[in-house]
Amino acid sequence: MNKKILLSMLFSFVLCLTGCDDYLDVHPATGFTEAEVFSSESEIKSAVAGVYTLMLTDEAYSNRLAFVFNPNTDVEMAGVSTNTVNVNGSDIACFEPKPYWTTLNSTWNAMYKIINNANDVIQGIEGSDVYKNASKTEPSNITQMYGEVKTLRAMVYLDMIRIWGDVVFRTTSSTGNEDFRVGVTDRNKILEFLIDDLKSVEPLMQYANALDYGPERASRSFNQGLIGLLALTRGGWTLRPDSDPANIGHMVRGENHELYYDIAIQYLGKVINEGQHDLKLSYRDFWIKQNNWVTPVNDDVIFSLPLLKGVSGEYGYIVGIPIVEGSHPYGSASGNVNLAGTYLYSFDSKDLRRDITCAPYSYDATLKQVIRLDLAKLAVGKWSKLYGDPQGSTSQKGTGINYSWMRFADVLLMYAEAVNERFGPRQDAQEALKRVRRRAFDQADWAVKVDSYVSSKSNPDLFFQAVMDERAWELGGESKRKFDLARWNKYSEVIYNQYNKFVNWGKVANGAYVPGVENVPGSVFWKEIPNPDTNNPSKIILDIKGIDPVLQSKPAGYTETIFATKWYALNSDTQAYEPNNDIKWSFRGFINFNNAASKSPNDPLRYLCPYPSKVISDHRGAIQNYYGFNY
Repeated sequence: MNKKILLSMLFSFVLCLTGCDDYLDVHPATGFTEAEVFSSESEIKSAVAGVYTLMLTDEAYSNRLAFVFNPNTDVEMAGVSTNTVNVNGSDIACFEPKPYWTTLNSTWNAMYKIINNANDVIQGIEGSDVYKNASKTEPSNITQMYGEVKTLRAMVYLDMIRIWGDVVFRTTSSTGNEDFRVGVTDRNKILEFLIDDLKSVEPLMQYANALDYGPERASRSFNQGLIGLLALTRGGWTLRPDSDPANIGHMVRGENHELYYDIAIQYLGKVINEGQHDLKLSYRDFWIKQNNWVTPVNDDVIFSLPLLKGVSGEYGYIVGIPIVEGSHPYGSASGNVNLAGTYLYSFDSKDLRRDITCAPYSYDATLKQVIRLDLAKLAVGKWSKLYGDPQGSTSQKGTGINYSWMRFADVLLMYAEAVNERFGPRQDAQEALKRVRRRAFDQADWAVKVDSYVSSKSNPDLFFQAVMDERAWELGGESKRKFDLARWNKYSEVIYNQYNKFVNWGKVANGAYVPGVENVPGSVFWKEIPNPDTNNPSKIILDIKGIDPVLQSKPAGYTETIFATKWYALNSDTQAYEPNNDIKWSFRGFINFNNAASKSPNDPLRYLCPYPSKVISDHRGAIQNYYGFNY
């Protein structure tokens, strides 16, 4: 068979899977045999590329898994101004998703298509002469690809577990004529299998500097880091159902969690000690390179999903600084994924990450900065079309900016967390935290902001809070916070406190006294100034005051924009002072205007999604919803 025809048929088969309705109904492609597809390294590499192809659809990692399922937290914020549930499922973040939402069904299907394709490729490699004849004592291209696909499969399963809890678990290729009326497998059993599975292939995988696409392929370091994250997830907390499906459930920590924290320490420690990754680039330069489609092999990125310019990717468009389309060559950006307005004020004023992460402005049609700051309208500044080459005046999404699924800074902070959990703030845990903070501050500030700060976190509780804070500041806008809060059993507490912070800031900004709440930014103040950066195409930027320090009066020459003052105001209908609608309803599935007085920070929060209705009907009673999703 002609090789080009064979590979064309292979990719056609892979791509057609995205249109199938049944997530496990995968039939072998016709016209070629498994032996032909897996007869050489180059053909196996094409098959592995097919797994990535499925990962880059909007229903998977180009959109849904990147940011749709991951708010609301004290960092990423989906402001919702109504108590009416959106039938399209765009407000999953409100903790009230519905099983009949097509968003849930299409994402579930897309994830299983990736898993099924990975299972096919794993089986094909195992049966190939190329793999059978390869050395099993040292890494090679074929053992790398075998481990690579297993690592990708584990990543997808982890994300499914973090969205749905227990899921259907398959590790073998589908024949297309099986009975798929099967139930779900306990998430801990899946995590335990995946940890052991990745351990078995880790020694025969290659580092990013030996791979042709560097950290755009799943490397040995990513395998190690993923083992660490799987172990932290297994050793952490998770929402479990009550016997009554109508109840929300309760948080439970996995048995033998100490064992899994030890595994996390071992494998996250490998990533650190083997020295394949570092934080050489400044925080600003790192993000500028990301926006310019540059991913250095030996720096912060450990694994980055390789999105395609003009085809896939919404970083810089949905996630990023908003831009109004105009005569300029940069196109538009919606900036619909936002940060909580309070998050901006959580940073140390000298933290270099603040002004890279938080953008309290947008760009108009002339590329002039316009103030944009509210309860849930702080833009994610890490991504902007203006940082890279112009993609055309009518360009929208399809930016091709990669989705960095794991960074070295993430690994350092997970390692610090794991060591502290087992041994307290040991020196190596402190050093891991310091490495992240050194990049966040000018060297002149290290004595106070790094060394003294970390030394002051002298017991496990203080150190854990420091790690919790650092992950917010380091990873803001990268959609990791939700899953962190869940495995820490901090999600309900954080959302409870965030709701009340919004309310209390509004009250204080309007002159009320709230014990422990003071120096609230009722307004911000700004004026237009020429842009001193000649490399930036915008002509006018904003000088913004009132962030640090908070100001109570308008400086001369500045314009006032009301901030927290409008969060609590007179309701013209009820003639009562009330929180604004974003506060009332953004967290409505947990705490809202109607139930706030009766809520506790210890109440379980329903962060998991329901199984899609079609999945339940397809499985004919083998799967059912809990957590109050029993409809």
